[in-house]
Amino acid sequence: MTRPTPGTLTTKPAPAPEPSTLTRTTAPTGTRPPAATVPVTGAAVGGGAVAVVPAPVRSGPPHTPPPRGAAVAAGVLGAAGVLVGGGLAGGVLRGFLDRMAGVVALVALSLAVMVGLATALRGLLPPRARTAAQLLHRALGVLGVGFLLLHIGVKVAGGRVAAGAAALGWGSGDALVGLGTLACYLFLLAVATGVWRGVFATRRWIRPFRVLHGASYAGWLAAVLHGLTAGRAPAPWVVASYALCLTATAATLAVRLFRNRSA
Repeated sequence: MTRPTPGTLTTKPAPAPEPSTLTRTTAPTGTRPPAATVPVTGAAVGGGAVAVVPAPVRSGPPHTPPPRGAAVAAGVLGAAGVLVGGGLAGGVLRGFLDRMAGVVALVALSLAVMVGLATALRGLLPPRARTAAQLLHRALGVLGVGFLLLHIGVKVAGGRVAAGAAALGWGSGDALVGLGTLACYLFLLAVATGVWRGVFATRRWIRPFRVLHGASYAGWLAAVLHGLTAGRAPAPWVVASYALCLTATAATLAVRLFRNRSA
């Protein structure tokens, strides 16, 4: 047996660190990632304690980015063009728009409200059908607002209401005209919040989005009252179509409220 030479120190080699594992979430930037595990050895961090990497915070859904400035400007110019086009229409086209633009607008917006309620009922539609319904909801909203602007342009050009009264909601001496102006602004608010949906689609802003976008319900009721009581007496088939839209929308809203309470 050999003894160590005086003045020297013998050291025992440190054992190699045993590999450990760490759960780390990985996902594309801007989304809430699913849980995925990536092995990380303790040697990679010096064999000490390893901190869990937090998941990235979602700033907004990638499928609904906010619109660019050019797209917003094009939309505003397009809406102004439709409004002016309704005022410049003449002949048979003016007569048709004078009688039917408001009816088409209300029916399209009623369908948009119903389809929007159906898409909000999770589990009611399969994923592909729900995506198609969301696209239909947006298309019907744009169509309804377009005919609403045509309706306003024709009525102003025909002298049935002054431009200031149509824009401000008062000055015409008829509260029902102001009710139509209120409905128009609420629908425009719903369109604007729908276009900027990606900005609101976070946990912090989802409730304000629902309140602002849900203002279309109040706008729709105001539009129904305006259509039934303002101006000339509506034809029986127009009253029947309004009643059908009112019943169907109320039934869809009742189903949504019932499902939310029973969930």
